[in-house]
Amino acid sequence: MVARDDSLIRGSLIASLIFLVLSIALNFFLWFQGNLASADMAKAKDQLSTVNSNLKTLKDQSSLMKAMLGQGTLSEAEFDLLKQSASGDAEMEAIEQQFVQDMSLFGADEDAQDRNYPKLPEYLMNAIRSRNEQFREATEDLRRVRAQAESDVANARKAQDVAEQKAQDLQKKLDQENELFTQDRERINKEKEDTRDKLTTMEQDFRKFRAEKADETTKLSRKGDQLQSTIETQKLQLNQLRNDRFETAQGRIRFVRNDLVTVNLGSADALRRGITFGVIGGDETRLQDAKVKATIQITRILGAHLSEARVVARPEIEYPIIPNDMIYSPFWAPGRKVKIALAGSIDIDNDDRPDNEAIIGMINAAGADVVTGELDASIRFLVVDDKTDDPDRDFDEQQEQEIGRVKARARELGLTIIPAWKLQAYLKTIDDTLTTPLGSGVRGADFKPTSNVGANQRYPTSLPEIFTRQTEGVQRTNEILSP
Repeated sequence: MVARDDSLIRGSLIASLIFLVLSIALNFFLWFQGNLASADMAKAKDQLSTVNSNLKTLKDQSSLMKAMLGQGTLSEAEFDLLKQSASGDAEMEAIEQQFVQDMSLFGADEDAQDRNYPKLPEYLMNAIRSRNEQFREATEDLRRVRAQAESDVANARKAQDVAEQKAQDLQKKLDQENELFTQDRERINKEKEDTRDKLTTMEQDFRKFRAEKADETTKLSRKGDQLQSTIETQKLQLNQLRNDRFETAQGRIRFVRNDLVTVNLGSADALRRGITFGVIGGDETRLQDAKVKATIQITRILGAHLSEARVVARPEIEYPIIPNDMIYSPFWAPGRKVKIALAGSIDIDNDDRPDNEAIIGMINAAGADVVTGELDASIRFLVVDDKTDDPDRDFDEQQEQEIGRVKARARELGLTIIPAWKLQAYLKTIDDTLTTPLGSGVRGADFKPTSNVGANQRYPTSLPEIFTRQTEGVQRTNEILSP
Protein backbone atom coordinates (compact mmCIF):
# COMPACT_ATOMS: atom_id res chain seq x y z
CA MET A 1 0.00 0.00 0.00
CA VAL A 2 2.87 2.27 0.88
CA ALA A 3 4.64 1.44 -2.37
CA ARG A 4 1.50 2.39 -4.37
CA ASP A 5 1.33 5.78 -2.63
CA ASP A 6 5.03 6.56 -3.46
CA SER A 7 4.50 5.75 -7.12
CA LEU A 8 1.46 8.05 -7.23
CA ILE A 9 3.39 10.89 -5.70
CA ARG A 10 6.30 10.32 -8.03
CA GLY A 11 3.98 10.25 -11.01
CA SER A 12 2.31 13.47 -9.93
CA LEU A 13 5.66 15.21 -9.54
CA ILE A 14 6.80 14.09 -12.98
CA ALA A 15 3.52 15.24 -14.52
CA SER A 16 3.83 18.62 -12.79
CA LEU A 17 7.41 19.00 -13.97
CA ILE A 18 6.42 18.16 -17.55
CA PHE A 19 3.54 20.67 -17.39
CA LEU A 20 5.91 23.39 -16.03
CA VAL A 21 8.41 22.80 -18.83
CA LEU A 22 5.68 22.95 -21.44
CA SER A 23 4.37 26.21 -19.90
CA ILE A 24 7.82 27.79 -19.99
CA ALA A 25 8.27 26.70 -23.61
CA LEU A 26 4.89 28.09 -24.56
CA ASN A 27 5.60 31.47 -22.85
CA PHE A 28 8.98 31.76 -24.58
CA PHE A 29 7.33 31.02 -27.95
CA LEU A 30 4.67 33.66 -27.34
CA TRP A 31 7.31 36.26 -26.19
CA PHE A 32 9.43 35.59 -29.26
CA GLN A 33 6.43 35.90 -31.59
CA GLY A 34 5.46 39.21 -29.81
CA ASN A 35 8.98 40.64 -30.36
CA LEU A 36 8.86 39.71 -34.02
CA ALA A 37 5.44 41.34 -34.40
CA SER A 38 6.64 44.52 -32.61
CA ALA A 39 9.71 44.78 -34.85
CA ASP A 40 7.52 44.29 -37.92
CA MET A 41 5.14 47.02 -36.66
CA ALA A 42 8.01 49.50 -36.01
CA LYS A 43 9.41 48.76 -39.46
CA ALA A 44 6.00 49.28 -40.99
CA LYS A 45 5.64 52.57 -39.09
CA ASP A 46 9.02 53.77 -40.39
CA GLN A 47 8.03 52.83 -43.89
CA LEU A 48 4.74 54.71 -43.45
CA SER A 49 6.62 57.81 -42.18
CA THR A 50 8.97 57.60 -45.16
CA VAL A 51 6.06 57.26 -47.54
CA ASN A 52 4.30 60.25 -45.91
CA SER A 53 7.50 62.31 -46.15
CA ASN A 54 7.92 61.37 -49.78
CA LEU A 55 4.27 62.13 -50.37
CA LYS A 56 4.63 65.58 -48.74
CA THR A 57 7.75 66.24 -50.80
CA LEU A 58 5.89 65.26 -53.97
CA LYS A 59 2.97 67.43 -52.94
CA ASP A 60 5.28 70.44 -52.30
CA GLN A 61 7.01 69.83 -55.61
CA SER A 62 3.60 69.58 -57.32
CA SER A 63 2.49 72.91 -55.72
CA LEU A 64 5.77 74.49 -56.80
CA MET A 65 5.37 73.20 -60.36
CA LYS A 66 1.78 74.55 -60.44
CA ALA A 67 3.02 77.95 -59.22
CA MET A 68 5.71 77.89 -61.91
CA LEU A 69 2.97 77.22 -64.48
CA GLY A 70 0.72 80.01 -63.17
CA GLN A 71 -1.74 77.77 -61.22
CA GLY A 72 -0.69 79.28 -57.91
CA THR A 73 1.42 82.09 -56.45
CA LEU A 74 4.78 82.39 -54.77
CA SER A 75 5.44 85.00 -52.07
CA GLU A 76 8.62 87.07 -52.06
CA ALA A 77 9.94 85.05 -49.10
CA GLU A 78 9.20 81.74 -50.90
CA PHE A 79 10.87 83.06 -54.05
CA ASP A 80 14.00 84.06 -52.04
CA LEU A 81 13.98 80.60 -50.36
CA LEU A 82 13.74 78.99 -53.82
CA LYS A 83 17.01 80.71 -54.79
CA GLN A 84 18.74 78.88 -51.92
CA SER A 85 17.03 75.49 -52.51
CA ALA A 86 18.93 72.44 -51.25
CA SER A 87 16.26 69.71 -51.26
CA GLY A 88 18.68 66.94 -52.17
CA ASP A 89 16.80 66.09 -55.34
CA ALA A 90 19.22 66.89 -58.14
CA GLU A 91 16.56 66.98 -60.85
CA MET A 92 14.24 69.21 -58.80
CA GLU A 93 17.11 71.52 -57.86
CA ALA A 94 18.00 71.85 -61.54
CA ILE A 95 14.36 72.72 -62.34
CA GLU A 96 14.25 75.29 -59.50
CA GLN A 97 17.54 76.92 -60.53
CA GLN A 98 16.37 77.09 -64.15
CA PHE A 99 13.07 78.66 -62.95
CA VAL A 100 14.92 81.26 -60.85
CA GLN A 101 17.18 82.04 -63.81
CA ASP A 102 14.20 82.36 -66.18
CA MET A 103 12.28 84.52 -63.72
CA SER A 104 15.25 86.92 -63.50
CA LEU A 105 14.11 88.16 -66.91
CA PHE A 106 11.27 89.98 -65.13
CA GLY A 107 12.01 93.49 -63.94
CA ALA A 108 12.83 94.21 -60.27
CA ASP A 109 9.50 96.02 -59.86
CA GLU A 110 7.48 92.90 -60.83
CA ASP A 111 5.74 91.23 -57.84
CA ALA A 112 6.76 87.68 -56.90
CA GLN A 113 3.21 86.29 -57.43
CA ASP A 114 3.31 87.53 -61.05
CA ARG A 115 6.53 85.69 -61.89
CA ASN A 116 5.68 82.40 -63.70
CA TYR A 117 6.13 80.77 -67.09
CA PRO A 118 2.71 81.67 -68.58
CA LYS A 119 3.30 85.40 -67.91
CA LEU A 120 6.92 85.37 -69.09
CA PRO A 121 6.17 85.45 -72.86
CA GLU A 122 3.72 88.34 -72.46
CA TYR A 123 6.28 90.23 -70.34
CA LEU A 124 9.03 89.59 -72.90
CA MET A 125 6.76 90.64 -75.75
CA ASN A 126 5.91 93.87 -73.94
CA ALA A 127 9.61 94.44 -73.27
CA ILE A 128 10.39 93.84 -76.97
CA ARG A 129 7.64 96.24 -78.01
CA SER A 130 9.00 98.83 -75.56
CA ARG A 131 12.54 98.35 -76.89
CA ASN A 132 11.27 98.64 -80.46
CA GLU A 133 9.47 101.85 -79.58
CA GLN A 134 12.60 103.17 -77.92
CA PHE A 135 14.69 102.12 -80.96
CA ARG A 136 12.19 103.89 -83.26
CA GLU A 137 12.39 107.05 -81.15
CA ALA A 138 16.20 106.80 -81.06
CA THR A 139 16.27 106.40 -84.84
CA GLU A 140 14.03 109.43 -85.23
CA ASP A 141 16.28 111.40 -82.87
CA LEU A 142 19.33 110.29 -84.85
CA ARG A 143 17.69 111.48 -88.05
CA ARG A 144 16.89 114.85 -86.50
CA VAL A 145 20.41 115.17 -85.05
CA ARG A 146 21.94 114.26 -88.41
CA ALA A 147 19.81 116.86 -90.17
CA GLN A 148 20.73 119.43 -87.53
CA ALA A 149 24.41 118.52 -87.90
CA GLU A 150 24.28 118.98 -91.67
CA SER A 151 22.60 122.35 -91.15
CA ASP A 152 25.24 123.33 -88.57
CA VAL A 153 28.05 122.29 -90.93
CA ALA A 154 26.58 124.44 -93.71
CA ASN A 155 26.26 127.38 -91.33
CA ALA A 156 29.83 126.78 -90.13
CA ARG A 157 31.16 126.88 -93.67
CA LYS A 158 29.36 130.13 -94.28
CA ALA A 159 30.78 131.49 -91.02
CA GLN A 160 34.25 130.31 -92.09
CA ASP A 161 33.99 132.27 -95.32
CA VAL A 162 32.88 135.35 -93.39
CA ALA A 163 35.74 134.84 -90.89
CA GLU A 164 38.32 134.53 -93.66
CA GLN A 165 37.07 137.78 -95.18
CA LYS A 166 37.27 139.44 -91.78
CA ALA A 167 40.79 138.07 -91.34
CA GLN A 168 41.86 139.68 -94.56
CA ASP A 169 40.32 142.98 -93.51
CA LEU A 170 41.99 142.71 -90.09
CA GLN A 171 45.35 142.01 -91.69
CA LYS A 172 45.05 145.21 -93.67
CA LYS A 173 44.07 147.06 -90.53
CA LEU A 174 47.00 145.48 -88.65
CA ASP A 175 49.44 146.75 -91.22
CA GLN A 176 48.00 150.23 -90.78
CA GLU A 177 48.22 149.91 -87.00
CA ASN A 178 51.86 148.77 -87.20
CA GLU A 179 52.67 151.90 -89.14
CA LEU A 180 50.86 154.03 -86.55
CA PHE A 181 52.65 152.09 -83.75
CA THR A 182 56.04 152.95 -85.21
CA GLN A 183 55.08 156.61 -85.26
CA ASP A 184 53.72 156.44 -81.67
CA ARG A 185 56.89 154.69 -80.45
CA GLU A 186 59.06 157.50 -81.69
CA ARG A 187 56.73 160.02 -80.08
CA ILE A 188 56.74 158.07 -76.77
CA ASN A 189 60.54 157.89 -76.70
CA LYS A 190 60.66 161.64 -76.99
CA GLU A 191 58.03 162.04 -74.24
CA LYS A 192 59.98 159.59 -72.02
CA GLU A 193 63.01 161.81 -72.14
CA ASP A 194 60.88 164.78 -71.21
CA THR A 195 59.22 162.77 -68.38
CA ARG A 196 62.59 161.73 -66.94
CA ASP A 197 63.53 165.37 -66.60
CA LYS A 198 60.19 166.16 -64.93
CA LEU A 199 60.58 163.15 -62.58
CA THR A 200 63.94 164.39 -61.38
CA THR A 201 62.39 167.76 -60.58
CA MET A 202 59.42 166.09 -58.81
CA GLU A 203 61.73 163.86 -56.73
CA GLN A 204 63.52 166.93 -55.41
CA ASP A 205 60.17 168.55 -54.60
CA PHE A 206 59.02 165.33 -52.85
CA ARG A 207 62.07 165.18 -50.60
CA LYS A 208 61.41 168.73 -49.53
CA PHE A 209 57.70 167.93 -48.97
CA ARG A 210 58.56 164.79 -46.90
CA ALA A 211 60.83 166.78 -44.61
CA GLU A 212 58.05 169.31 -44.07
CA LYS A 213 55.52 166.53 -43.36
CA ALA A 214 57.90 164.86 -40.88
CA ASP A 215 58.02 168.07 -38.87
CA GLU A 216 54.23 168.38 -39.05
CA THR A 217 53.80 164.72 -37.97
CA THR A 218 55.98 165.29 -34.92
CA LYS A 219 53.87 168.30 -33.93
CA LEU A 220 50.64 166.33 -34.43
CA SER A 221 51.99 163.39 -32.40
CA ARG A 222 52.76 165.70 -29.48
CA LYS A 223 49.30 167.23 -29.75
CA GLY A 224 47.75 163.71 -29.90
CA ASP A 225 49.58 162.73 -26.69
CA GLN A 226 48.20 165.82 -25.00
CA LEU A 227 44.67 165.06 -26.21
CA GLN A 228 44.98 161.42 -25.08
CA SER A 229 46.02 162.56 -21.63
CA THR A 230 43.00 164.88 -21.56
CA ILE A 231 40.74 162.00 -22.66
CA GLU A 232 42.06 159.74 -19.90
CA THR A 233 41.45 162.47 -17.32
CA GLN A 234 37.92 163.06 -18.61
CA LYS A 235 37.31 159.31 -18.67
CA LEU A 236 38.22 159.02 -14.99
CA GLN A 237 35.94 161.95 -14.18
CA LEU A 238 33.14 160.37 -16.24
CA ASN A 239 33.56 157.04 -14.42
CA GLN A 240 33.31 158.84 -11.10
CA LEU A 241 30.06 160.47 -12.26
CA ARG A 242 28.77 157.10 -13.49
CA ASN A 243 29.68 155.38 -10.23
CA ASP A 244 27.58 157.86 -8.27
CA ARG A 245 24.44 156.61 -9.92
CA PHE A 246 24.64 153.37 -7.93
CA GLU A 247 24.98 154.99 -4.51
CA THR A 248 21.30 155.87 -4.14
CA ALA A 249 18.67 154.75 -1.66
CA GLN A 250 16.03 152.34 -3.02
CA GLY A 251 13.14 153.04 -0.64
CA ARG A 252 11.88 154.60 2.61
CA ILE A 253 10.48 153.53 5.99
CA ARG A 254 6.68 153.99 6.21
CA PHE A 255 5.77 152.75 9.69
CA VAL A 256 7.69 151.61 12.80
CA ARG A 257 6.37 149.35 15.59
CA ASN A 258 8.91 147.89 18.05
CA ASP A 259 11.17 145.59 15.95
CA LEU A 260 8.86 145.59 12.91
CA VAL A 261 8.86 148.20 10.17
CA THR A 262 7.10 148.61 6.82
CA VAL A 263 8.78 149.95 3.69
CA ASN A 264 7.42 151.40 0.42
CA LEU A 265 8.74 148.51 -1.73
CA GLY A 266 6.83 145.38 -2.70
CA SER A 267 5.91 142.85 -5.37
CA ALA A 268 5.78 145.48 -8.14
CA ASP A 269 9.44 146.28 -7.37
CA ALA A 270 10.41 142.55 -7.57
CA LEU A 271 11.30 142.61 -3.86
CA ARG A 272 11.91 139.18 -2.24
CA ARG A 273 11.90 137.88 1.32
CA GLY A 274 15.34 137.80 2.92
CA ILE A 275 16.76 140.94 1.26
CA THR A 276 18.75 142.99 3.79
CA PHE A 277 18.77 146.82 3.82
CA GLY A 278 20.67 149.43 5.79
CA VAL A 279 18.60 152.25 7.37
CA ILE A 280 19.82 155.85 6.82
CA GLY A 281 18.43 159.12 8.02
CA GLY A 282 15.85 160.63 5.70
CA ASP A 283 17.60 164.02 5.61
CA GLU A 284 20.93 162.63 4.36
CA THR A 285 22.01 164.05 0.97
CA ARG A 286 25.20 162.09 0.24
CA LEU A 287 24.67 158.37 0.71
CA GLN A 288 28.35 157.49 0.61
CA ASP A 289 29.01 159.74 3.62
CA ALA A 290 25.85 158.77 5.54
CA LYS A 291 25.78 156.78 8.81
CA VAL A 292 23.83 153.51 8.69
CA LYS A 293 21.80 153.52 11.90
CA ALA A 294 20.32 149.99 11.68
CA THR A 295 19.84 146.93 9.48
CA ILE A 296 16.48 145.38 8.51
CA GLN A 297 15.54 142.18 6.70
CA ILE A 298 12.38 141.71 4.61
CA THR A 299 10.02 139.08 6.11
CA ARG A 300 6.72 139.54 4.25
CA ILE A 301 5.53 141.07 0.96
CA LEU A 302 2.24 142.88 1.73
CA GLY A 303 1.42 144.58 -1.55
CA ALA A 304 2.63 146.10 -4.80
CA HIS A 305 4.62 148.79 -2.91
CA LEU A 306 4.41 147.61 0.70
CA SER A 307 6.49 145.07 2.64
CA GLU A 308 7.18 144.20 6.26
CA ALA A 309 10.71 143.88 7.64
CA ARG A 310 12.27 142.88 10.96
CA VAL A 311 15.03 144.88 12.62
CA VAL A 312 17.98 142.49 12.81
CA ALA A 313 20.56 145.05 13.96
CA ARG A 314 19.04 147.69 16.26
CA PRO A 315 20.14 151.32 16.15
CA GLU A 316 21.83 153.18 18.89
CA ILE A 317 19.40 154.87 21.24
CA GLU A 318 20.23 158.35 19.96
CA TYR A 319 19.54 157.30 16.32
CA PRO A 320 16.09 155.64 16.35
CA ILE A 321 14.34 154.40 13.21
CA ILE A 322 11.60 156.84 12.23
CA PRO A 323 9.19 157.04 9.28
CA ASN A 324 10.64 158.52 6.08
CA ASP A 325 14.12 157.13 6.84
CA MET A 326 15.84 155.84 3.70
CA ILE A 327 16.83 152.18 3.10
CA TYR A 328 19.77 150.99 0.97
CA SER A 329 21.18 147.65 -0.25
CA PRO A 330 24.24 147.26 -2.47
CA PHE A 331 22.89 143.92 -3.80
CA TRP A 332 19.35 144.82 -4.79
CA ALA A 333 17.77 147.22 -7.27
CA PRO A 334 14.03 147.68 -8.06
CA GLY A 335 12.85 145.39 -10.83
CA ARG A 336 16.17 143.66 -11.45
CA LYS A 337 18.94 141.68 -9.82
CA VAL A 338 22.29 143.31 -9.17
CA LYS A 339 25.05 141.81 -11.34
CA ILE A 340 28.58 141.27 -10.06
CA ALA A 341 31.63 140.11 -12.05
CA LEU A 342 34.81 138.48 -10.72
CA ALA A 343 38.21 139.27 -12.23
CA GLY A 344 40.45 136.20 -12.27
CA SER A 345 41.12 133.98 -9.24
CA ILE A 346 40.37 135.53 -5.83
CA ASP A 347 41.82 134.31 -2.53
CA ILE A 348 39.92 135.55 0.55
CA ASP A 349 41.27 133.20 3.24
CA ASN A 350 45.02 133.65 2.46
CA ASP A 351 45.60 129.96 1.68
CA ASP A 352 46.99 130.72 -1.82
CA ARG A 353 44.05 128.89 -3.38
CA PRO A 354 41.16 130.47 -5.33
CA ASP A 355 37.89 130.89 -3.41
CA ASN A 356 35.72 131.89 -6.40
CA GLU A 357 33.13 129.15 -5.77
CA ALA A 358 32.65 130.25 -2.17
CA ILE A 359 32.34 133.90 -3.23
CA ILE A 360 29.74 132.98 -5.88
CA GLY A 361 27.72 131.13 -3.25
CA MET A 362 27.85 134.14 -0.90
CA ILE A 363 26.78 136.51 -3.69
CA ASN A 364 23.87 134.30 -4.76
CA ALA A 365 22.76 133.95 -1.14
CA ALA A 366 22.70 137.75 -0.83
CA GLY A 367 20.29 137.96 -3.80
CA ALA A 368 22.70 139.10 -6.52
CA ASP A 369 23.89 137.33 -9.70
CA VAL A 370 27.45 136.51 -10.76
CA VAL A 371 28.11 137.35 -14.44
CA THR A 372 30.62 135.46 -16.59
CA GLY A 373 31.92 136.43 -19.99
CA GLU A 374 32.35 139.94 -21.41
CA LEU A 375 31.55 142.97 -19.25
CA ASP A 376 28.66 145.31 -20.02
CA ALA A 377 27.11 148.43 -18.50
CA SER A 378 24.48 146.42 -16.59
CA ILE A 379 27.11 145.08 -14.15
CA ARG A 380 27.38 146.95 -10.86
CA PHE A 381 30.62 145.73 -9.27
CA LEU A 382 33.83 144.21 -10.61
CA VAL A 383 35.55 142.33 -7.77
CA VAL A 384 39.35 142.00 -7.94
CA ASP A 385 41.87 140.34 -5.64
CA ASP A 386 43.59 143.20 -3.78
CA LYS A 387 46.61 140.90 -3.24
CA THR A 388 47.58 141.16 -6.93
CA ASP A 389 49.27 144.47 -6.14
CA ASP A 390 51.51 142.83 -3.51
CA PRO A 391 55.10 142.79 -4.92
CA ASP A 392 56.10 139.88 -2.62
CA ARG A 393 53.53 137.46 -4.13
CA ASP A 394 54.04 135.49 -7.35
CA PHE A 395 51.29 135.76 -9.97
CA ASP A 396 50.94 134.42 -13.47
CA GLU A 397 51.99 137.15 -15.89
CA GLN A 398 49.30 136.16 -18.37
CA GLN A 399 46.65 136.29 -15.63
CA GLU A 400 47.88 139.74 -14.56
CA GLN A 401 47.58 141.00 -18.14
CA GLU A 402 44.06 139.58 -18.43
CA ILE A 403 42.99 141.18 -15.13
CA GLY A 404 44.47 144.49 -16.29
CA ARG A 405 42.49 144.27 -19.53
CA VAL A 406 39.27 143.53 -17.62
CA LYS A 407 39.85 146.45 -15.22
CA ALA A 408 40.49 148.81 -18.14
CA ARG A 409 37.26 147.66 -19.78
CA ALA A 410 35.39 148.16 -16.49
CA ARG A 411 36.67 151.74 -16.24
CA GLU A 412 35.48 152.41 -19.80
CA LEU A 413 31.99 151.13 -18.88
CA GLY A 414 31.93 153.09 -15.63
CA LEU A 415 31.72 149.96 -13.41
CA THR A 416 32.58 150.14 -9.70
CA ILE A 417 35.80 148.20 -9.03
CA ILE A 418 36.00 146.91 -5.45
CA PRO A 419 38.60 144.69 -3.75
CA ALA A 420 37.71 141.28 -2.35
CA TRP A 421 37.92 142.45 1.29
CA LYS A 422 35.20 145.05 0.63
CA LEU A 423 32.96 142.40 -0.94
CA GLN A 424 33.40 140.37 2.24
CA ALA A 425 32.40 143.42 4.27
CA TYR A 426 29.21 143.67 2.19
CA LEU A 427 28.42 139.94 2.46
CA LYS A 428 29.45 139.08 6.01
CA THR A 429 26.77 137.77 8.34
CA ILE A 430 25.17 140.42 10.53
CA ASP A 431 26.39 139.63 14.04
CA ASP A 432 28.52 142.17 15.85
CA THR A 433 28.12 145.36 13.79
CA LEU A 434 25.32 147.89 13.34
CA THR A 435 26.63 149.46 10.15
CA THR A 436 26.77 148.55 6.50
CA PRO A 437 29.78 149.81 4.44
CA LEU A 438 28.96 152.48 1.86
CA GLY A 439 30.91 154.38 -0.79
CA SER A 440 33.81 153.02 -2.83
CA GLY A 441 36.59 153.30 -0.25
CA VAL A 442 35.08 152.27 3.09
CA ARG A 443 36.39 149.39 5.20
CA GLY A 444 34.57 147.68 8.01
CA ALA A 445 37.34 148.74 10.37
CA ASP A 446 36.45 152.40 9.72
CA PHE A 447 33.32 152.04 11.88
CA LYS A 448 34.60 150.62 15.18
CA PRO A 449 32.14 150.86 18.12
CA THR A 450 32.81 153.74 20.52
CA SER A 451 32.06 154.02 24.21
CA ASN A 452 30.89 157.06 26.18
CA VAL A 453 32.15 155.64 29.47
CA GLY A 454 35.35 157.39 30.68
CA ALA A 455 38.41 155.75 32.21
CA ASN A 456 37.41 156.85 35.74
CA GLN A 457 33.70 155.93 35.33
CA ARG A 458 32.12 152.71 36.49
CA TYR A 459 29.64 150.69 34.41
CA PRO A 460 26.18 150.44 36.04
CA THR A 461 25.26 147.00 37.31
CA SER A 462 21.54 147.29 36.57
CA LEU A 463 20.38 149.09 33.40
CA PRO A 464 16.83 150.09 32.44
CA GLU A 465 14.95 147.88 30.03
CA ILE A 466 15.29 150.49 27.27
CA PHE A 467 19.10 149.99 27.37
CA THR A 468 19.15 146.21 27.74
CA ARG A 469 17.02 145.89 24.59
CA GLN A 470 19.98 147.27 22.64
CA THR A 471 22.03 144.11 23.33
CA GLU A 472 19.34 141.43 23.61
CA GLY A 473 17.69 139.65 20.70
CA VAL A 474 20.22 140.77 18.11
CA GLN A 475 20.27 138.43 15.14
CA ARG A 476 23.46 136.34 15.00
CA THR A 477 22.91 134.63 11.61
CA ASN A 478 21.09 135.37 8.34
CA GLU A 479 18.08 133.25 9.41
CA ILE A 480 14.90 135.36 9.52
CA LEU A 481 13.49 135.53 13.05
CA SER A 482 9.78 135.26 13.77
CA PRO A 483 8.07 138.66 14.23
